[in-house]
Amino acid sequence: MCEVLTRALDLAIEDLVTSLPSGVAVVAIGGYGRGELSLFSDVDLMVLHEVADPAELASAVFRPLWDAKLRVGHAVRTVKESAQAAKERVDTHTTLLTSRLVTGDEDLFARLMVEIAGVTRARPLRRHVVSEEMERRRHSPYLLMATDVKTGRGGLRTLHGFDWERRREELIGRFSADSVAEEGTARERLLQVRNALHAVAGRAYDVFSPDLREPVARWLGVDQMEAAGWLVEAMETVDHLAARRWPEILESGRRGVFGRLKGKAPTPTGTRAPGREELIWILESGEAGRVALERLWQGSHLDEVFPEWGTVRSLPQLAPFHEHPVAAHLWRTVDEMGRLSTEEAHFARIASEVDAPDLLTLSAFLHDIGKGHGGDHSEIGAGLARHVCQRLGMSPEETDLVEGSVRHHLLLPLTATRRDLDDPAVIDEIAETVGSLRLLQVLYLLTVADSRATGPSMWNAWKATLLRTLFVRCAGRYGADRVPEIGTTLQEVAVAVGADRSDELSAHLAGMPGEYLRSLSADEVVWHLDLIAGLDGVSGIGVRAGDPLHTAVVVGHTRPGFRRQAAEVLAANGIDVLEARLLTRHDGVVVDSFRVRDDRTGAAVEDVKWDTVRNDLESALLGRLDTGSKLAARAAAYGSVGGDKPAVRGVIDDASGELVVTIKCADRVGRLAEILTVLHDCGLDIGLAKIDSREGEVVDTFHVVGPHDDIAALENRIASSLDP
Repeated sequence: MCEVLTRALDLAIEDLVTSLPSGVAVVAIGGYGRGELSLFSDVDLMVLHEVADPAELASAVFRPLWDAKLRVGHAVRTVKESAQAAKERVDTHTTLLTSRLVTGDEDLFARLMVEIAGVTRARPLRRHVVSEEMERRRHSPYLLMATDVKTGRGGLRTLHGFDWERRREELIGRFSADSVAEEGTARERLLQVRNALHAVAGRAYDVFSPDLREPVARWLGVDQMEAAGWLVEAMETVDHLAARRWPEILESGRRGVFGRLKGKAPTPTGTRAPGREELIWILESGEAGRVALERLWQGSHLDEVFPEWGTVRSLPQLAPFHEHPVAAHLWRTVDEMGRLSTEEAHFARIASEVDAPDLLTLSAFLHDIGKGHGGDHSEIGAGLARHVCQRLGMSPEETDLVEGSVRHHLLLPLTATRRDLDDPAVIDEIAETVGSLRLLQVLYLLTVADSRATGPSMWNAWKATLLRTLFVRCAGRYGADRVPEIGTTLQEVAVAVGADRSDELSAHLAGMPGEYLRSLSADEVVWHLDLIAGLDGVSGIGVRAGDPLHTAVVVGHTRPGFRRQAAEVLAANGIDVLEARLLTRHDGVVVDSFRVRDDRTGAAVEDVKWDTVRNDLESALLGRLDTGSKLAARAAAYGSVGGDKPAVRGVIDDASGELVVTIKCADRVGRLAEILTVLHDCGLDIGLAKIDSREGEVVDTFHVVGPHDDIAALENRIASSLDP
């Protein structure tokens, strides 16, 4: 595609300037000069001249291109002006290094190259290109799925650095090795994806964002996984080629992160498979370790101990909440585990009790090793992890611990965010499934490291509280009682409320589930009491600033459609709900908390907007405002990106007899209101809900009361009522 576009533009320019006089040349620079012209690229051109008045000639070249609505980056220079500009600015120098004559005076262009060679001889480029590469790596310590294919880590700009260095060597008469075949393949893939992004976005857009992956794949004529795989493999290739060419970009990593490997370098990239200790050195050595492992893989030295690496090495992840491809996610999880184990007192104490830093490292690195095989990656990965441990000569007890951590690495987060932690049966079930305090400790550390390594939507204070509560309560089943739960004590709340409101407080807490007090500060409980006491209509809304998200609390007396209309009002006014806890007090008072942001900018919701929200909700509840129509108009303006068919699962809670419904589906404007409407239409009343939005996907859990004689039929009804 790039070659076709470049050649077509060359011919067009040649047709425009058929009678250039001697002393004038039209020169392609930038991406056009490199022959990497994409559908909506800027067209970078320079009129090189040695005439007295080049303005008319320049106009003849540039104006038709402007009239054709092309974005033309233009310059008009003499040879000496070009050389001076190259001396003054490195970016001008690199642009001219890969310039190309389109038409005109060949001798003049040759003189330009002589001058640029002079500038180049006096200016080594390595420091510049290495500095740029290190900046890309500082900005993105790990490869990203939503990468900028031009300027991001593992992208085209790194390849341009290779080009500039090679061209410099050629100009000053030194030997320059040709690019390797894998570099050419990576460049081709990156340019294919870039052109597809331009085509489906209808503009110059270079980010492989979740909403464009399906149309990009369709434009390329492949499925999403294949298109994403092309990109990830290309980024991996470019990243490793950069480390090979510029070894100084490798930072020192985390050698000795557990205090026992200090001063030891990772295993050399030699001619044999790494043993257990060498593999741990590699995994704990950051960037240097990643390069070492790649070289071992390229040399077939991992086949003996770790052949499973080949499946995940360049495996993409399409879920929007996953920031990284699988391999980058595994490396980041190892790094997060190291930080937890050494830098944060609460987790460091637990890691010291586990007393097996190499097993923590290995569990972190292997937890997603089952991906790419189809089926349940936790179960598949557990079997693969066992094989790896056995090949490394680990003891049966060590192997069991690593295998168990991989098999159950999703158990704690799913339980904490979807089930009632005040139910003793839930705690007993998890404790029995895990089986030992030591494995529970490993799973707790792994859950935190995995969540932090997945993306910002997967870890926050609320989830940390739920997870710690689950850990403490399960640990108690094994007799451990050294870790206090997070939360506010009744005494702290009583002091904050004051003795004159003790009866009000007692009635309020008696009607709330146990996790209510555990997840709030005393000040927040007082805030809720004040909002309820201040109700002078059918609803009330309080808002508090947070970093980075604001919290909005909606209170009122339960009535048909209350929550649906509240969700519709928020969405219709451009307020995006990232998390929510929906609670109904035993006397019917609704206390719903929402963590919110502006759905257009992602920033905090402006204060002035909340007055509109309050008025809209009151009017809607009194039947004076059709919130559905207002929401539909906003949803239509934003459009929607389809996803997989909604997944719905219903389970009866053994202790309470409530039905727990979990809904997983694509997120979009008004999705929460849509789900609440469907539940209401099914006759289900919500007592407790945990709403979790994950950058394009929602996983919502509702504890409901209502008809559930046939759970399978109810699941089908809910799923069929929700759009993909």
